[in-house]
Amino acid sequence: MAGCCNSIARCLLILFNILFWLSGAALLGLGIWFKVDKNINSYLDVIEVDTEDPYFDYAVYVLIAFGAFVFLVGFCGCCGAVRESKCLLGFYIFFLMIIIGGEIAAAVFGFLYKDKVETKVNDLLMETMEKYKTSKNVRNAWDFVQIELDCCGSDSPETWKNLSIKYNAQTVRFPSTCCVLTDKTKAIDDLDSAMPKNATACFNATVGYYHSKGCKDGLKDLIMEYNWIIFGVAIGIAFLEVIGIVFAFCVCREINKDD
Repeated sequence: MAGCCNSIARCLLILFNILFWLSGAALLGLGIWFKVDKNINSYLDVIEVDTEDPYFDYAVYVLIAFGAFVFLVGFCGCCGAVRESKCLLGFYIFFLMIIIGGEIAAAVFGFLYKDKVETKVNDLLMETMEKYKTSKNVRNAWDFVQIELDCCGSDSPETWKNLSIKYNAQTVRFPSTCCVLTDKTKAIDDLDSAMPKNATACFNATVGYYHSKGCKDGLKDLIMEYNWIIFGVAIGIAFLEVIGIVFAFCVCREINKDD
């Protein structure tokens, strides 16, 4: 009976670590994608994340390193279960507990500094708005976000108008991408093709022809839309990690009985 339980624990541990292994490979691939995909600039410029900045490189390298670490931990667990090696399983349990501790610390840190992060993002949105006319990358990024999220400005269309007044612009109005467009799908693929459904009504702030929601709220809504999915996945991964530790302990205990 004990041998049967040991075999089941080993099989489940191997299965778990194959999934864990793949998650490490996914993180590794995500980090590499951030590093090599030039199109990512369009999504980061709106909050002024410079992909040439060394701190961005450091963050990407940390993501790659963490993915590689998870990949190696999963491999260690598989080898330990197959070979019934107490040494490998011991390292596996130790590193898995470090990963769980890191995830808990990250969750607590994110909760404590949530308001500060939101304020910082809002400040960055305001800073990039001021570069809308002088930087093509920033302009493309803002146009894409406003079209994609059906939003306008950082807080509202008034943010654009206040910015125009600040710099004594002759025409006080928001970008055309704040308007309801004739073809949103086409405009996302080709920002230069963005055409308001009714430009006059839009710039006269006629309800239904422009987007009144700020992009800060649009980004928040986008995050909340996937918040429960992310939360569920995170809880699921944490649960699997705990189960992996339990199975590893079970296998180690059976190995001790055999010694």
